[in-house]
Amino acid sequence: MLITKETDYALRILRSLADAGNTKTPIKEICDKELLPQQFVYKIAKKLAKAGIIELSRGVGGGCRLICDLHDISLLTLIAIMDADRPISACMQTNYHCPWREKYRQVCLVHTHLSHLQKEINEKLHSYSLYTILFDTHI
Repeated sequence: MLITKETDYALRILRSLADAGNTKTPIKEICDKELLPQQFVYKIAKKLAKAGIIELSRGVGGGCRLICDLHDISLLTLIAIMDADRPISACMQTNYHCPWREKYRQVCLVHTHLSHLQKEINEKLHSYSLYTILFDTHI
C-alpha cells in the first residue's frame, strides 16, 4: 500500500483547512498555500465532503471548511476514502485469482506473509490520527 498522490494532496488540503479554523476557504487559496494543482483539488475535496470530513460549496462565497476533529480520523481511514482497497500486493485484492495456488493446490507462503504484513501495516496506519500526521512535532 502506497500513500498515493491523491492521499498526499488530501492531507495537505486538510492541513490548510485546519489552519483556517472554522473559516470557509476557497479552493484556489488552498491550492496557492499548499502548492497543489487546482484541477485535482476539487475532485479530492468532493471525496472528503462525501466522507463527512469537510463541507464543500461552489459559487460566490464558496469553498471548503473542516467539519470534523482530525484527532478522530486515522491515516488508514483517509487512505481508504481516497484510494478504496489498495493492498500491498495484487494478490491481496478481494477478487484476485491466483494461478500459482490453482496450479499447485498449496498454501502460498508469499500470500500468507504478505497478509500478515498487510495486517501490521493497517494497524500502524490506524494508530496515527490525521492530527498527529499533520501537527505533532514529537517525532
